Amino acid sequence: MIRLYTASEMAACDKRTIEQLGIPSLILMERASLAIAEEVQKELTGKDGARVLCACGSGNNGGDGAACARILHMRGIDVSLHLLGDPSHRSPEMQTQLLWAQRLGIPMDPDPEWDSYTVIVDAIFGIGISREVSGAYRNTIEMINRFGRCVIAADIPSGIHADTGAVMGAAVCADTTVTMQHAKIGLFVGEGRVHAGNVRIAEIGILPLAEQLFSLDTTAFTQEDLIRLLPRRRPDGNKGTFGKVLVIAGSKNMCGAAYLAAYAALRTGAGMVKILTHETNRVILQQMLPEAMLSTYENFSEALDELDRGLRWCDAAAIGPGLGTDETAQALVGRLILNASCPVVADADALNVISAEGGVKILTDRRASFYITPHLKEAERLTGVPVQQIRNDSVRFAAAIAAGCGIICVLKDAVTVTAAPQQIVRVNTTGNDGMATAGSGDTLTGMLAGLLAQGMRGIDAASAAVCLHGSCGDLAAVKLGRRFMKAADITDSLSEYLKDLEGQGKEY
Repeated sequence: MIRLYTASEMAACDKRTIEQLGIPSLILMERASLAIAEEVQKELTGKDGARVLCACGSGNNGGDGAACARILHMRGIDVSLHLLGDPSHRSPEMQTQLLWAQRLGIPMDPDPEWDSYTVIVDAIFGIGISREVSGAYRNTIEMINRFGRCVIAADIPSGIHADTGAVMGAAVCADTTVTMQHAKIGLFVGEGRVHAGNVRIAEIGILPLAEQLFSLDTTAFTQEDLIRLLPRRRPDGNKGTFGKVLVIAGSKNMCGAAYLAAYAALRTGAGMVKILTHETNRVILQQMLPEAMLSTYENFSEALDELDRGLRWCDAAAIGPGLGTDETAQALVGRLILNASCPVVADADALNVISAEGGVKILTDRRASFYITPHLKEAERLTGVPVQQIRNDSVRFAAAIAAGCGIICVLKDAVTVTAAPQQIVRVNTTGNDGMATAGSGDTLTGMLAGLLAQGMRGIDAASAAVCLHGSCGDLAAVKLGRRFMKAADITDSLSEYLKDLEGQGKEY
């Protein structure tokens, strides 16, 4: 996993490195600039007549850009500087770097023809931005986005909030971001993930932060982490060994979501899956998924009796997909919260019922470990916090839900954030916009329940399910195209994805 830092945590690392080790800021800047210059040179390979423009603000991020220009100039590359901000506000390091650049005769371009440059280095703002971008800064960012052929950002795209990934009025859209020493949260969440492009972490000699000083234990969860955590298959196992999942889903004549969740649980490796659903769904579910067992009801009391029997049988339960919010659904959700002792995944209509019954706080009165998987609108209904406010700080929002209720919160968005009560947060790094389709959440619910039934627990199970879901979505996008995908294609890609791991000689 990749440790993610806030701006203040990164500033503490800089300070510790400079004060404890005695490494001057200019030396760290020189190493940062070398890393940026190397990335620029990779982009220029094979391009004749290439020109580079370094757009520099007045702070140390601007100093990185000015130093990068000097390094490129000394390597024979046609490079110019575009300076922004009040000269009297320049940091000492920026003043020094600019002086050195001027002594080498590096040209200044106060009014660039942006599309005449092959590469633009964005060194306008660093990770410390905390207010909306306006004026000449905003105009420059808009010109870079409109005309920049290739944009390489120094540390973070200018205008992206380092802690939340929010766009502060305007932000550079980079093709590559060279971030220094430690990855920043804002490069992996919110709009920052899109604006950052390809993220390269450059080692420049900055010390890490002491573990006890992190406000949250935030990491980026990768496919390498998924491979390490997926449960191993026992050669001597049987269908009971690999776990039993109860899927409580599907109201009268509404079986699609129940099918998607149950199908995903089976494909993820669960030994047995039972669907608890309305009797009207029996025939079509038996035809669509004969491998699943069925437990059906026609009235309120039958539903509760079947739920009690199912809970005595299963190793993990999932509730909500297509369940509806009528009296029976409310009773099933309430009974499950009070009586379940196995891990429970609550999604979709189960979350809507919980919202109507008082919100996420009712989950504090339960016996089982609970996993909720809300998208942003469901999260708004659960908590009363507006969607935009949630999106603007998804990491801290998910962490607050998890800690406040003692549950695992899987906050679904373009970048899904998973949080545990112990102030642990994992940011997913897989998936694509083709997965933004009806039923995709139901497949995630089934995958998570399948992993729980096989013995995975806590944030490991949740973050692995999210990463697996995204990885299969990425594979489906390659095979089918993002516009063409549907939810079942994600689950259908499981076999090929896991077989590919086998082909690489990796255990899982």
